[in-house]
Amino acid sequence: MRVRSGCALVWLGLAGCGALPDEGVETREVTAQACPAGVASRVKVVVPPGSGASVNGPYPESLVDVQGALYFATNLFDGSAVLWRSNGTEAGTVQVKSFPPASVGVPRMTSLVPVGKKVFFQFDDPGTGQELWISDGTGAGTHLVKDVTPGPQGTRFAFTAAQNGRLTFIREWGFAPGNPQVEVWRSDGTAAGTVQVVNFGTLGKLVSPSMLGSTLLFFLETPGTGTSLWRTDGTAAGTLHLGNFGPLATPPYTSFEVGNARLFFVNTPGQGTHLWRTDGTPAGTSWVKKLDADAVLIPQTGFAGNLGLFLLSDGPNTEVWKTDGTPGGTVRLETFGKFVQLLGALNTSVYLYSVDSNTKRLRIESVSLAGGGKASVTTLPNPYADQEGAYPSVQRTATSGGKLYFSVAIGTSGPAPREVSLWASNGTGAGTLQLSHTLSTSDEYASPLFPTGTGPVLFVASKSGSGIEPWFTQGSAATTGQLAEIRPGAGSSNPDGFTRIGNRIYFRAADDTNSFQLWSMPASFSCPAGLAEAK
Repeated sequence: MRVRSGCALVWLGLAGCGALPDEGVETREVTAQACPAGVASRVKVVVPPGSGASVNGPYPESLVDVQGALYFATNLFDGSAVLWRSNGTEAGTVQVKSFPPASVGVPRMTSLVPVGKKVFFQFDDPGTGQELWISDGTGAGTHLVKDVTPGPQGTRFAFTAAQNGRLTFIREWGFAPGNPQVEVWRSDGTAAGTVQVVNFGTLGKLVSPSMLGSTLLFFLETPGTGTSLWRTDGTAAGTLHLGNFGPLATPPYTSFEVGNARLFFVNTPGQGTHLWRTDGTPAGTSWVKKLDADAVLIPQTGFAGNLGLFLLSDGPNTEVWKTDGTPGGTVRLETFGKFVQLLGALNTSVYLYSVDSNTKRLRIESVSLAGGGKASVTTLPNPYADQEGAYPSVQRTATSGGKLYFSVAIGTSGPAPREVSLWASNGTGAGTLQLSHTLSTSDEYASPLFPTGTGPVLFVASKSGSGIEPWFTQGSAATTGQLAEIRPGAGSSNPDGFTRIGNRIYFRAADDTNSFQLWSMPASFSCPAGLAEAK
């Protein structure tokens, strides 16, 4: 049986309750906003009450937008599953098709992909194994598309995506032990229209498939001949070889999209590290720039508006680069003689952080996108610095309304952090504020940071007398508050899976049913200021 894992790795953390202001960092009692009841509301009970509220489920999952309608799945531990459709109201949230318990893997229904007015999904059935299904939103119109791998074995879908009005997927299967066969398929939702586009046989192992507009790009790693780049539009004629990088090249596991091209890095011993680009055509696939004479690591990528950002690790040094996808626009901005990580970008600067192993404090620095200098922004306080394992690390980041938001966890000698705090920064020391120090300290559930698209950022935290609940902030003390008390008392609702569809945001939360249910809230909302409360 497949059992999902809900463990969240704590990547970083910091800031503490009761810390004194330091280098412009503000920690203070805040005037919390309090939303009236009903801003967030349960859409419908979609998981049987009493099913429990584990990070492993059951809960509404795979939420997708199908031309304005919400589709999602629920998977129970007995193997039963339901495909749902919702217009955001209780009456308009209906079961499209339910499946009785079965001895199959859990979750049974996964990977919902909208294509036009229909939704494809993967479903595990005892007779066919995991195969491709489709739904038009009705029970009669929800059915198996094709038993791609005949019999109960099931199909391994290595990648699925909507492409030119159809579904394109990559199938991998064990042609021989340790030697998988890679095939590209497409489907129009019918058995006859689900066909193999190209069979690469055992030509190579699939690496880093991704979409660039309506073009599917992927690499194949082939013993003896090396790594090659391919593209497909879902047709045999439109499946083309774009380049080969030699037998010694490391497969490009790191890539990102800048402008109309996908950029990727190729490391070759003896030849160095190079930045490449492709627009999905042979003519538009080219070497951009040699970044280093050695094969080095690219540990992180990011964005600053239309520019791509990446870090390059060269021994003890970390280089900060920007690129617009051209040789002249690919520039090393700065070099740090230590390990740093990207925090984000605002206006004309990139922000990075590092952890001092001696003081156990997290330092934020900035680098100008124009080049020519780095500057210290602030060093965050750590009231636990004298305790074992109390190193800070950043869990999550988000950007909204001209501010950087980041959650910082203070570690312990075990897997769970001792404290997690939320910070906001406008790029200055005085404008770097601690907004909460009561985010989730579970090693299985890290607080999400979700920009609503209208200004506020959603997160989860607790206050005296209550558990983990949904909160919101716009980056100041006066604009931070609890959104809802979904599970009154000391219990936690542990909200997660925030998904915006139209003008509403959907999420799952454990409520008075003692199960995770589907909840929603408006993307735009207003809450009055509440009573002052230390957070």
